[in-house]
Amino acid sequence: MNKTKQAAEASGGTLVYCGPTIRGVAQQWTCYTNGLTPGLAALAAEDRAVAGLVLPLERLPDARKQIAYKYGRIYTLYKRVQAGLAEKTKQEV
Repeated sequence: MNKTKQAAEASGGTLVYCGPTIRGVAQQWTCYTNGLTPGLAALAAEDRAVAGLVLPLERLPDARKQIAYKYGRIYTLYKRVQAGLAEKTKQEV
């Protein structure tokens, strides 16, 4: 069982995407109660950093604090995804 499914079961099904907004895929702080969207689920399956930013709802306050104060594992994953988005944007131009 993958981490996203385990997180969903642990939280009663509600997950939150805490990463930077990915246009056409996921917006930051979006809650998912009936599973992830197909686009986000596919991206989380191929990118461990994105998967690490899909958290149970009860971990949201800590995730927001880590991102706001720029420390911890969640912030590290956030910056990794953000850098990947920036690189992808440069390649498209």
